[in-house]
Amino acid sequence: MAVMLLGIVVGYILTTVGLTLYFGLDPIEQGAVSTVESISVIAIGVGTFGLGYLGWRGFNYFAY
Repeated sequence: MAVMLLGIVVGYILTTVGLTLYFGLDPIEQGAVSTVESISVIAIGVGTFGLGYLGWRGFNYFAY
């Protein structure tokens, strides 16, 4: 259950930060973060969402 909660929370944060960096809405000076770096942050966020989903599936497998 904790894996699911952490996966969803951290995945959401990383995905939104990655999208913010990709579209250039960050308060950092323009050009400080490249497009490849922002896409990698988005990919890590989506992967963390996947880990949270696997945590949920694992919880349901052992709970029922």
